[in-house]
Amino acid sequence: MVGRKVEKIDLPPRCKEPSDQDIVLTIENLVVNMPGEVVRGVSLAVRRGEILGIGGLAGHGKIGIANGIMGLYPASGRVSKNGREVPLNSPDRALAMGLAFVSEDRRGVGLLLDESIERNIATVAMQVQNKFLARWPRLPALRLENRAALRSHAEEVIRKLDIRCTGPGQLVRRLSGGNQQKVCIAKALTLDPEILLVSEPTRGIDVGAKKLVLDLLVRLNRERNVTIVMTSSELGELRKICDRIAIVYGGKLAGILPPDASDAEFGLMMAGGAGIRKEAV
Repeated sequence: MVGRKVEKIDLPPRCKEPSDQDIVLTIENLVVNMPGEVVRGVSLAVRRGEILGIGGLAGHGKIGIANGIMGLYPASGRVSKNGREVPLNSPDRALAMGLAFVSEDRRGVGLLLDESIERNIATVAMQVQNKFLARWPRLPALRLENRAALRSHAEEVIRKLDIRCTGPGQLVRRLSGGNQQKVCIAKALTLDPEILLVSEPTRGIDVGAKKLVLDLLVRLNRERNVTIVMTSSELGELRKICDRIAIVYGGKLAGILPPDASDAEFGLMMAGGAGIRKEAV
């Protein structure tokens, strides 16, 4: 938060640093009608390979941006990925274009609480990308669940993300909050996204689990070159791992700051103040 000492995570090097000359996602005049988080015309360019933070006070629209891009709430404006327009108000088409979303509401939207870990990890990929499905020789048009492939993938993801559980068949409801969040991330990563939108990734989990989730996001960014847009109410967490931080005020973009900007600059921008830096170089 503003006023706390910022302790940057020891970030591993990148093969290529993000640049203004290589934009992967462009947002133009985005308007989102999300109750309590209305977005009123945000324009933003996301550099390929960066971790872009989105912060601001509660109720000022920061959470609405990702929800609008992914079609969970009515949206208008223009969003493009690598120059191709991303259809708004269509979650399936956004997913098909290489975007994935980890919702701030993991128990209400992100997870099927009474289903197994492996089912949670695979369901969206099965629906959108036909993953873990095999053709039946007698009826080629019919696809059946490839349970062996699904189980193998779930076991690998559980190991790589260190999901603490009894096995792929454990019900998600019985996991801790931190491990539920890892399942949400695993579900998104199973889609092999180029861009990962993550909203409030550490909400409602303990301090140790928070660090594990943040470390995981950094590894995904550095090792798999996944571009990450992370929305959080915890400004201190954004300052630890993000390359730039966009501040939203009153449903609009107030400006963009580097993570090492002063507390005064962040405080003024979050309060809608003027006369401060508006873009990080």
